[in-house]
Amino acid sequence: MRARLTWLIGSAAAAAALVSPFAYAGWALGNWDGSPGAADCSEVMAFAGGELPARATEARCTDNGGWQDRGYLAEFRMPREELAQRLTAAFPRVRLTGDTARGLDFGNALGPHATPPGGQASTVSLKAVYDGDGTARVTLEASDA
Repeated sequence: MRARLTWLIGSAAAAAALVSPFAYAGWALGNWDGSPGAADCSEVMAFAGGELPARATEARCTDNGGWQDRGYLAEFRMPREELAQRLTAAFPRVRLTGDTARGLDFGNALGPHATPPGGQASTVSLKAVYDGDGTARVTLEASDA
């Protein structure tokens, strides 16, 4: 009788150990909606090698990385005056690559084969689009892919 009880408990434990990973994977896939999740903006800025510029408002940050890479998207609004200078001061790893009537574009200042500082993104880009109210909507993309 005791041997049979031990066998039943052992079999139940082995079955639970085999089934649990599959049950968890099914639950996780069933609850994942595929949309990017919210991210801490200070973490995003540190990953991009910069900081949120002074007078930036309405900051929203999302994690849009994959399962093998890190990637973030940040959007914020800031006044248009001295925009290029304030963005390059806040993000020293980018340089101005385009200046049009619609806005500014900044690309990665690191060369294609340069190694970024530890734990930071290998690619950083900024795009500022002017709004009619004297502000600009800035989009930051940073990834290690």
